[in-house]
Amino acid sequence: MARVKLGFSRFSITVKILRARMIVQSMTGNPNFSTLPPEIDLPVIADAIDLLEKTAQAAIKGGTDKNLAKYLADATLVGLMSKLQDYVQVASNGDPLVIESSGMEVRRERVPAVLLDAVNNPDATVGKNAGEVLVTWDGLAGSKGYVVEMKLPANAIPQAIPDGGNTDVMLPSAAASEWVRIDTVTKSRLVVQGLETGQVYSFRIAAFNAAGQGAYSQTVSSVAK
Repeated sequence: MARVKLGFSRFSITVKILRARMIVQSMTGNPNFSTLPPEIDLPVIADAIDLLEKTAQAAIKGGTDKNLAKYLADATLVGLMSKLQDYVQVASNGDPLVIESSGMEVRRERVPAVLLDAVNNPDATVGKNAGEVLVTWDGLAGSKGYVVEMKLPANAIPQAIPDGGNTDVMLPSAAASEWVRIDTVTKSRLVVQGLETGQVYSFRIAAFNAAGQGAYSQTVSSVAK
């Protein structure tokens, strides 16, 4: 069932006036809302709109009394529009076309985030400088960022590997047989530095979003220059 979206309290006074007038005009003579309850009176709402416009203009010149009048007129209109929103929700029976005929909007339903698929086209190539490997991959729509993991060659000497942000990642002796997360990035590339020249390193990437971390990419490898 569709829900009515109004969001009136967050609008500026100018927008409130314009939108309220449009809604009153859309609902006047609208067969979808032909039977209004006693507490809903479109002419009364129209008068409240005019009063808010009048008091807002008067408050431009300042003065506590004028600003108070504007505040009260604003609160009155917001209250009336809230009741009108409730009525449209019930009278429309959740039909989005009927809701939109009132001049109001249909609230978008939040779609729960789902885990992302594996990153495509990962690649690892020799970097420009000694001890560097460039890891790249295709960006994935809907991702908030990417985690990059590396596996040391079995005969590599454990060492401190600076990541893309110049922060050392200390690799324990067991890291030669385990995947180690070396960085989290938002771009689809990472220059891994401080590697041992002549050794072959393996990498894998996974995208993440609000649902968590998705599947890993295929493993790619490159020798460090």
